[in-house]
Amino acid sequence: MPQIKTESADREEDGEESPEYVFATTTSFHGIGRIATAPNLPLRVMWTLATVASYVGFFILMVQMLDSYFKHGTVTDVTLEFVPQVRFPAVTICNLNKFEDQALTVEEKHYLSYILYGVQEDIDVIAGAPVNKETPNGTEANSTTETPHTEAPHTHGPPGSFSVASITKEKGFTIGNDMHVCTWMGKTCTELDFTHSFSTYGNCYTFNADPVNPINQTIAGSGNGLSVMIDIKSHLYTENPLLPGGTADVGLKLLVHDQNEPPKMDTQGIAVAPGSHAYIAIRQIQYENHVPPWGVCQDLQLEYYDTYTLTGCQLECRSKHVVRNCTCRPIYLPGDAPYCEPEDVAHCVRIVEAEVTSGALPCDCPVPCSLVTYRTSSSYAKWPNNKADLIYTAAFGLSPGYMADNSVVFDVYYDELNFETISQLKAMDDGELASDLGGQMGLFIGASILTLLEIFEYLSLRLIAFVQRRKVRTQKVHTSAYPMPDTLSVNQAAKEKESKAKSFISLRDN
Repeated sequence: MPQIKTESADREEDGEESPEYVFATTTSFHGIGRIATAPNLPLRVMWTLATVASYVGFFILMVQMLDSYFKHGTVTDVTLEFVPQVRFPAVTICNLNKFEDQALTVEEKHYLSYILYGVQEDIDVIAGAPVNKETPNGTEANSTTETPHTEAPHTHGPPGSFSVASITKEKGFTIGNDMHVCTWMGKTCTELDFTHSFSTYGNCYTFNADPVNPINQTIAGSGNGLSVMIDIKSHLYTENPLLPGGTADVGLKLLVHDQNEPPKMDTQGIAVAPGSHAYIAIRQIQYENHVPPWGVCQDLQLEYYDTYTLTGCQLECRSKHVVRNCTCRPIYLPGDAPYCEPEDVAHCVRIVEAEVTSGALPCDCPVPCSLVTYRTSSSYAKWPNNKADLIYTAAFGLSPGYMADNSVVFDVYYDELNFETISQLKAMDDGELASDLGGQMGLFIGASILTLLEIFEYLSLRLIAFVQRRKVRTQKVHTSAYPMPDTLSVNQAAKEKESKAKSFISLRDN
């Protein structure tokens, strides 16, 4: 049976070197070639230990870099840019009083009882008529003669003639007559430069509300922005501090915000008291947040606002909870549901809003990926001085001392023409990971992209050799099972037969 020779034996007989030796002596990996060509054992041991230590160090650093990359860490980049002009923000102002007391009729107060008093007050009580109660024996008790008897009107108007929205807009805070002075960069502005909106404080007005064509401030400092003097009419307040949303304060609520962000006056803004001049310096801050998994920002599609903002999402979420539970919405929440009646506000809306505030009714409002906020710095001066009081009271036909109790003055302006950008960046992006890995590979093991091609070439050659070796072994095993005749023996027998035939013919001829 013929002997089967291995591929390595064949290569040794032919004087051909093994693929492993060729790879070790030609690869750009540091250390492997030194191990293969070391002239003696001590040097081979030394190069083996050094090579193993380098590979171990590289793999430790590689694991650390990959772990850092997949932790999706971030860094914060802060830049400050000075510009010749800065977009001026929207400025929303609200009186802390919803309705003017003397402007409301008795019927309107009766309709608004749940908002004004917390209960459905009797119209006779609202009108100031005496309330008589009969004792069991028919005598009158607790009657009063100090208040003259007034015939209280008992007509409530036609059904559906009253609405919270219409009464608030007509009998609430207005700037048409209450805004004594308004200037923008030294030029006079009017109520036409303000946009009306509703809030928990009733009527609110926003200056520079258009997000498409906002105005810019070109000169920094006080007096070069918005300056307003407003009469809040503190003697006409109807606020009940004991009711939810009520307040015992007197003054104006002011909020500086981006044009794309709706104002949320109950939880944001600056309170300015009458008899003071508020100087409100602002600075614009632009945030650029990163998407998951590096950050948590997400821009959702809102139903009632064109641009996603955190405030818009919260207002929309609150509105949907109220509509779902009360089948209506208050005037200060967005949506297309009908406005709630005062009784609905007292018995349903306030309860639902309290549950939203406590978290019992959740709102999923992620941080926007891009937003603009305004940092404010306020200082105050007592207003007016004696000379200003004489001049203004004479100009507006007011009594002395009235402005100190009822007038609010504020200036909103950029103290510097710059804006700050805070960006959330990847602590390690794809390019940095590749660069770090490549640097460590070159430093420790001398590898590169071409080295990876060398490994691919070696593995390909070994795979081809393995397939060929299996094929040769299969053929040899087949030959051993079914042996072929010895070709040399057959030829020799044929020659001997032919020689015998020739000898026989020669003997016959003789």
